[in-house]
Amino acid sequence: MMTTSAVRHRLAGWLTPPDARPVRLWPLAVVAVLVTASAGLGVLPRWPGVVHLVGLPPLDLYGDLRLLLTWAPSWPLFLVGLAVVLTLRVCVLVLMLGGFTRARVRFALIFYLVALPLLLVAAEAVYAAAALLYSRLFWPALTVVAVLVMLAGPVPWQGGDRFRGVLAGTARAGFRAPAMLGYAVAVAVVGALATAAPAVAVWLVPASALATAATIRVLSRPAPRRAMWRLAGVLALVLVAATVFVATRPVEPGEPAQPRAGSILLMSGINSASGRGTMFSSRTDQLGYDCDRTFYFSYAGPGDGQPRGRALCPIDTGAPYGPADTQRPFDEQVEVFAEQVRQLPRPLVVMGHSHGAWVAWAAVTRDLAPEVDVLVLVGPFPESIVGYPPPGRNERGRVAGDLLRLLVPVADAVDFEFESDAPAARELLAEANNVARLFDRQLPAETRAVSLTSTTDLPLMPDGWRLPVERNVCPLRVAHPYLPDRPAFYREVNRFLDGEPPLGCPPWRDWGRPLALPFGVPAASRFD
Repeated sequence: MMTTSAVRHRLAGWLTPPDARPVRLWPLAVVAVLVTASAGLGVLPRWPGVVHLVGLPPLDLYGDLRLLLTWAPSWPLFLVGLAVVLTLRVCVLVLMLGGFTRARVRFALIFYLVALPLLLVAAEAVYAAAALLYSRLFWPALTVVAVLVMLAGPVPWQGGDRFRGVLAGTARAGFRAPAMLGYAVAVAVVGALATAAPAVAVWLVPASALATAATIRVLSRPAPRRAMWRLAGVLALVLVAATVFVATRPVEPGEPAQPRAGSILLMSGINSASGRGTMFSSRTDQLGYDCDRTFYFSYAGPGDGQPRGRALCPIDTGAPYGPADTQRPFDEQVEVFAEQVRQLPRPLVVMGHSHGAWVAWAAVTRDLAPEVDVLVLVGPFPESIVGYPPPGRNERGRVAGDLLRLLVPVADAVDFEFESDAPAARELLAEANNVARLFDRQLPAETRAVSLTSTTDLPLMPDGWRLPVERNVCPLRVAHPYLPDRPAFYREVNRFLDGEPPLGCPPWRDWGRPLALPFGVPAASRFD
């Protein structure tokens, strides 16, 4: 039986292996206990991202910022919270590096302050992505976080108190790429487990802390030889994986459908305009409809025609509309939809993209459009987990909402002219869960419906991507904006219209969701 002194000696040997720079891991253990207890008692929200609160710096700060943005009801409280979080993170890092000295405090403070701007922008971007249901903000933000953690994660453990010199030494050590790749895999696995089993997410915090401790233990050792070759090997591995991912994405076009009876109405989404939007490019001839039986919805209401733009067919119905018309009061949009389907030949198929899917669903479930026989929901979002208060109002999410309004002009640069306080936006997105309430109403028994989701949107669907429809197609490896105009889309829609079973769904198709969800923001309801 080992004596107490022997156990202590064995533990000390594990915490500080031979030839390793001295680090203390007990502060990390204390943080892990506090986070686990706080989440278990409901002080912290129980969401998969809680495991990052004991992550390797600066991943821990990214978790703090997401919590602050989701919770803070005012700017003063946000700034106070940020000061408290920074102070605690600096103190913990200093203690792990050996204890308080002026040089170590300065080093830790510079380390976090350098990372803070990028992490704050990334945290706000994922918040805005969840609030606006716009995944094009989520994925760049996640990329920034991943690159920053991979490059900055090894820095504190290389020895030295001068930030610039330590950073240069870390670069010469190849940013300890193999160790950081191993840590990235561990973080992904723990986060995926927390997503798959939300009830045990809190108890995975210690597992995350163990992964952090093991990585620190490895990083505190002297850098191995040929560090740059190791870095090159990791980069080559990532490049090969990315190439395989892209190369396996295309789907071979299927045979065009035979001519169908009735007609089809195409509905573009938010921020579209007459003749502008991917839905206008959709090849209805692939679905069995010629131009005489293809119609286009107008958010401006009925009319004698619209500019053709990129549309496959001439547009001789509906009034010309612009982005502002897509953001008018939601009930008005539902009414003009009902007006435009009344005289269309039946059986009528309505294909609504994104926001258009909500409009069509609302009209049909309110019994305003009984003429609709089939609903094709293209890239629909089943929920919105966070909102944003009106300008100047102190409520939960005030800071995130103010920053969101600053971020929207950036989205304009990629052709997303969104008005965050327009009527439709305030009705559907500004209050969390309003989108989910749309789907509380069920479709009439005689209306068939199919939902087609993009894999890039899955991280914005924490409660799942399936809707209460006849068929939920396996998520397609197509970016949200391009869903209505890809071979995989045509094949699945034709199979549904023909009454054939869907194509097979590989079990890995939605793996991106559990891997990415922990890097998002907690639902507003988690703070109740």
